[in-house]
Amino acid sequence: MPKCEIYQDVKGEWRWRRTDKDGSIVDYSKQGFESREDCEKNGKEEGPCTSYRLVV
Repeated sequence: MPKCEIYQDVKGEWRWRRTDKDGSIVDYSKQGFESREDCEKNGKEEGPCTSYRLVV
């Protein structure tokens, strides 16, 4: 299963990205979200992500 990461961008909005085994980004959120929960929900709707790793 791809690795999934969640982070806050420079505007303070939450975003997610999905990476393959090599660390290459294979998909990402097309918009920012005000809440982390909404961001995670969108990521799960877009593909296989059962959990997220917070990137600081």
